[in-house]
Amino acid sequence: MKMNRAEALRIGTVIANRWWRHNKPNILSQQHIDKQKAWQQIKSDSAGKH
Repeated sequence: MKMNRAEALRIGTVIANRWWRHNKPNILSQQHIDKQKAWQQIKSDSAGKH
């Protein structure tokens, strides 16, 4: 079965959207954790300097 480019892209988009919907909470919470870590780092660095 030969697919044209538009079909392949459409199917790829559907799969990507499904993957994103499934993984979005994990990705967002990971980003949140990274931000928290960075913020802790900044706070402890500035606390150490004074």
